[in-house]
Amino acid sequence: TVAKTTISPGSSKAMLILNNGEIISLSEKNKTEIVATEELSIRNEGSRLRYTASENTKNEQANNYNELIVPKGGEFTLTLSDGTKVWLNSETELSYPSRFAGTKREVMLLGEAFFEVTPDKERPFYVKANGMDIRVLGTSFNVSAYQDSESTSTTLVEGSVAVSMANGAERTITPSERLAYNKKSHQLSVEKVDTELYTSWINGVYIFKNMPLEEILEKLSRWYDFSVTYQDETLKHTRFSLTADRKTDIDKLLEVINYTSDVKLEKQGKSINVKKQRRIQ
Repeated sequence: TVAKTTISPGSSKAMLILNNGEIISLSEKNKTEIVATEELSIRNEGSRLRYTASENTKNEQANNYNELIVPKGGEFTLTLSDGTKVWLNSETELSYPSRFAGTKREVMLLGEAFFEVTPDKERPFYVKANGMDIRVLGTSFNVSAYQDSESTSTTLVEGSVAVSMANGAERTITPSERLAYNKKSHQLSVEKVDTELYTSWINGVYIFKNMPLEEILEKLSRWYDFSVTYQDETLKHTRFSLTADRKTDIDKLLEVINYTSDVKLEKQGKSINVKKQRRIQ
């Protein structure tokens, strides 16, 4: 019997690597209390990992870095020890201390995440994201910093952030602004945007507005876990506007795109083949 290969929407799943090297699968609901001491608690709540540290927690916990890894086809939510909430998208890695200590709070990101930072004027919050350093005091913002993507970007919803680049460039952005840094050309750009286009994924919705097909399929491929091949490279630049629930069956999404354009998306196993549509006259 040959198993049928399907492309399915993602779900809540992640892998936690503790400071001692122990690896814990968070999709396993049977292990909820990961660490339980008077000083530190780490709980797996099914789709959220929650850290709680008491005020008398030893500073050595600040050096205990944990890593949360979300695979393709996954998502997960994290509450850090200071109360900051982080939504992690598919194919994302976040490294952070069990407890923040000292004069700043710092995490390292590879992939995409949305942050709601707990305000603390005495201890700024820093996100190091693939060549981009983001400094905040208390704010909500989205960061997209995938290794294989040509650009790294920050989209600000509330508050204010200062962004420093590896080449020394620095800019401060205000709400509804998106800062993008092209890693190849080293160009920095800031534009006013509809932030919902870049943050709707945390509410379980994709909103694409006049976006190139290549970017749409890049985002969908991480969530649905498929690969993409193009019969013609020019098809990558075909633009679409589309709103869809993240739990939508992939066949329905392909059907909408095929019906409204001259592009044909064919599903073969775990791959999507993009070709020109041949319409009957």
